[in-house]
Amino acid sequence: METWEFPLVLFTVLGQWAIGLALMITLIEYISPAKGNEASLKQLRIGGMAVLPLVALGLIFSVFHLGQPLSAVKALMNLGTSMLSMEILFFSIVGVLALVYSYMWWKTPEKPLRKAVGAVLSVVGLAAIVVTSKVYTLPARMAWDSWQTTAAFILTAILLGAVSVAFLLNKVEDEASQKAKKVMGWAIIGSVVLIVTVLALFAGTYGASTEQSAAVAATFSSGFFIARMVLGILLPVAFAAVFITGSKKKAYQAVAGVTLVGVVLGEVAGRILFYSSVMGQYPWF
Repeated sequence: METWEFPLVLFTVLGQWAIGLALMITLIEYISPAKGNEASLKQLRIGGMAVLPLVALGLIFSVFHLGQPLSAVKALMNLGTSMLSMEILFFSIVGVLALVYSYMWWKTPEKPLRKAVGAVLSVVGLAAIVVTSKVYTLPARMAWDSWQTTAAFILTAILLGAVSVAFLLNKVEDEASQKAKKVMGWAIIGSVVLIVTVLALFAGTYGASTEQSAAVAATFSSGFFIARMVLGILLPVAFAAVFITGSKKKAYQAVAGVTLVGVVLGEVAGRILFYSSVMGQYPWF
């Protein structure tokens, strides 16, 4: 269990969820505005206000990974040379933007400036995810030293964000919301296809080195992988298909909450595999 790196699992998943949620809400606001629709605005407001708690929880969990949590500020002293310092800086900025964004959803959800803040948060958030991935792309850890790490982190954000927005809008039946749900459905399908592609490419690296073979074998032989496939792949695809085909209200209401919880657990299982498949072989450094 010590190789699960659970504080880092929760930090990365929750942080990426928050960024993906802001990204998908902002996307929906630009392509399918909910102007004059109080039901849609009310549901999106819940998501907008949830961004800050998700970021905050992620940052809190990240501190528990440190040997000396009270000295965390010292990690900012190597901004020019350390990707870890850059990660802390970027997520600090994300935290400030999330505070502004969630506050605006809470107090002034009707103001158009909120969309601009959401766009800035989304861009900075995606940059933060890329920086986080670079912390792990080390030549000494071949299984992580690939663009696949960056892709996997970004896809987690997109999938969790899209499923969350689809869940929030599942009870709203106006034309703009139906369009938004179809967009989220295709976003879910697209992200799942890309996740499967990344997994297939990862499987193809078996034999590249002893470490790589061990990481691939540990990933695909684990019970966590089965959980990831069922909860994080098959379940959201079925959920997305309901939106895309325009099935009746009762059908997708029944699975919306289960799907959101399942996808979160699926991503947590996948992130556990990310750490345990490599760190189960070695100490950190």
